[in-house]
Amino acid sequence: MKFWQKTYLCVLLVFLIAFDIGAYALLQKSYQLNEQMDMSRGVSEYESIDNSLSYILQVFANSTGSTAYELVISGFADNYFAEGVLMEVYEGERLVFSNAYQFESAREELQGEQRETVYRKLDGELWIFVGGSMEFNGLKLVISRSSAYLQDYYNTLISYFITLSVVISVVLSAVLILLLFRLTAPIRNLNKGVRDIAAGAYHQRVKISGSDEIAELAGDFNKMVDAVSTNIETMQKANEDKETFINNLTHELKTPITAIKGYSEFLNHANSTEEDRRMAIDYIHEHVARLDLLSGKLMELLYLKNEEITLQPVEVEALFAYVEQMEQHDLQAKQIKLVKECEAERIYGDPVLLQTLFMNLVENSIKASPDGSTILLKSNFRDSHVAIEVTDFGKGIPDKDIEKITEAFYVVDKSRSKELGGIGLGLSICSQIARLHHAQLWIESKEHEYTKVSVHFTASLQLEH
Repeated sequence: MKFWQKTYLCVLLVFLIAFDIGAYALLQKSYQLNEQMDMSRGVSEYESIDNSLSYILQVFANSTGSTAYELVISGFADNYFAEGVLMEVYEGERLVFSNAYQFESAREELQGEQRETVYRKLDGELWIFVGGSMEFNGLKLVISRSSAYLQDYYNTLISYFITLSVVISVVLSAVLILLLFRLTAPIRNLNKGVRDIAAGAYHQRVKISGSDEIAELAGDFNKMVDAVSTNIETMQKANEDKETFINNLTHELKTPITAIKGYSEFLNHANSTEEDRRMAIDYIHEHVARLDLLSGKLMELLYLKNEEITLQPVEVEALFAYVEQMEQHDLQAKQIKLVKECEAERIYGDPVLLQTLFMNLVENSIKASPDGSTILLKSNFRDSHVAIEVTDFGKGIPDKDIEKITEAFYVVDKSRSKELGGIGLGLSICSQIARLHHAQLWIESKEHEYTKVSVHFTASLQLEH
């Protein structure tokens, strides 16, 4: 059974029970008031008849001295019989006169001296009996008349009560159903949203209307879906990155392995000359070196993903001098001038990782720069951080490649990267080192003009150390 159905039945049941109890109490009270009015009327009639009949009998006894009251009472009773009032007169236990129903049962109205009022049903019809001692000679008088109108009134009240209960039940049922459907509409929307999202429609959200508890629940549900959706997107992105990484790794491994396999088979060829064997050995050595470089870079990348570093002061001038020394051979080979500027004299980080970071950046700039060009390596203060920049004036990077260039194995010019010995892991490693230093890697470039790679170290982190 659904929530709105339970609510409907509970509210309807409680209301009907409360209404029926209240209406029945009012019905009973109304009937009691009418009954009291009927009894008051009966007592008034009794007193009027008692006074009149006692006076007539007193006059008759004084004038005749007779005790034969039957004829006098009979004539007097005829006048009230036309009005529906019946009379009984008793002298002790002896019935003197009666034009009323006679029945054998306890007659409470004849017991005692006080007037008693009793209701009885005779042949299914309600009658009122009023009895007591008369003022004349100790006689007892009982009057009776039909109170069927009181019974009809009670039956009419019961009929009205039943009709009203049925009408109110129908109206209340209709109103309750409409009201509950309106009130539970947000819950149904929430349920629909849950089912849709469970079916995979993570882009959908529950509509929020109002500011009640259900609206708050819908808002919290949407926040939960946002968090779940974000986590799912993160997981999907991680799986895609992992798949891309594996595919690229497979591709990178396949080329040198295939070459090594082919040249090793060539060396086994009986007709190969000494020059051919040297060429094959050189190629094998080249591809083995490439595999060695690849494995080293992969290990370095995995190490950086799981490592936490301790920051310590690093002199920027000494860092730049080390990078220049390590890249001196390549700089000289292409007659490239490395210009160093040290406005910011000190940063905080891991010296070895920072050396690796800027060696990779300078190495990439050397590969991208034409012979005889210049590379700028400088540190400076920005508004809220310290920045170290590596700028070259080489072939640049297309806009479509800038966002992806820090991904593992991603290279802009695959044919040129083979020629220069690149494997697409340099900037990925640089990005990981920057992340460990709570720094950001920014790349600005214009194709065929320049490329600037900036590492922004947050000022607050540097000042803390």
